[in-house]
Amino acid sequence: MRASIQVGKIIGIPIRLHISFLFILPVIVVMFAEASEPVGLGDIENLSQYYRYIFAALATILFFFSVLLHEMSHSYVAMGYGAKIHSITLFIFGGLAMMDDIPKEPGKEWRIAIAGPAMSFALGGAFLISYFGLKYVNLPIYYPAQVLLFGLGYLNMVLATFNLLPAFPMDGGRVLRALLAKRMSFLQATKKAVFVGKIFAIIMGIVGLMPDPFHYYATGDVIAPFNLFLIFIAIFLYTAATEEERATTTFAMLEGIKVKNVMRSEHTCVLDDMPIMELSDKMLAEKTYEYAVVGASGEPKGFVTFGEIKALSNEQRYIFKVSDLIGSFDRVSDVISEEEEAVEALKRMLKAKKNVLAVVEAASGNFIGVITRANLATYIEMLKGRV
Repeated sequence: MRASIQVGKIIGIPIRLHISFLFILPVIVVMFAEASEPVGLGDIENLSQYYRYIFAALATILFFFSVLLHEMSHSYVAMGYGAKIHSITLFIFGGLAMMDDIPKEPGKEWRIAIAGPAMSFALGGAFLISYFGLKYVNLPIYYPAQVLLFGLGYLNMVLATFNLLPAFPMDGGRVLRALLAKRMSFLQATKKAVFVGKIFAIIMGIVGLMPDPFHYYATGDVIAPFNLFLIFIAIFLYTAATEEERATTTFAMLEGIKVKNVMRSEHTCVLDDMPIMELSDKMLAEKTYEYAVVGASGEPKGFVTFGEIKALSNEQRYIFKVSDLIGSFDRVSDVISEEEEAVEALKRMLKAKKNVLAVVEAASGNFIGVITRANLATYIEMLKGRV
């Protein structure tokens, strides 16, 4: 996820904070410090503003770790099923664990999805039990901690309950898809879960546009402000559900399709010893602006693009050869066999943020063409036209 910074690693998983999460943290601090009891410290007498905000900051840090543990629970269960977790990013609406593939088996997806809310319920219960324990002791010195424990318990319970709403792609929506997938195909289950998720998003948006009744009861003001946060959540859920449906449909349509059926073999490669000026003329003549680079024996060595040529000075264009422009090249991530599935090619491109892969012959390993995101998009549109 863009606009995020890495703050550490847990069990080898990079933990990242999105910039939007950094904005919400001060809001949570203010909520703990200024809100009325039982979730905030605003009503406590003889507690200075300085100490209210110190306690509130500590509570916010604990809430941050609560959200992190929620996401770690998803990741831990997924890792048990062999999924590779690339990172966990916390943002304004919660967290996101980036993994290679979410298992399609209903039982596995259900367990992965339910793990997060289960952790939040457990944390919420632990905080509330601690709250009642301190309340039983009834020592004044513990009172601010007692209030914050209730607030943390309450927030974790809300987090767990909200995530269990069947609003795909939230945890509850993924549980719904897993249950539906026991009776129908994974794609059909996704479409139905997405439909339910969109309905929930629309309802949230409508509720967010309505006057806030809590504002009326608190202030007596008939004209209450909109709930912008709920509106933003509704927009996020609707957009995320749409993207998930599109991605699932794309992967489903490419299953069983070989790379050799989608790849492009014409105007795809140049030799590494070709002069840059000759390559420039070739690009203009063939209207192709990215080529795979191969050696004399046909082995792929990298890629060269029009943008790289454009960045050269006039003098360099007359001196350089294609081999001078080849950047980093990974035989694992940048190359794919003609016999592999097209869906695997798309996954590699998405993971590596690339638009093209070199295709090699299965037997010899020699270059025979390229496969691009544009190839795949065109092929999918053709398949849709046949449905």
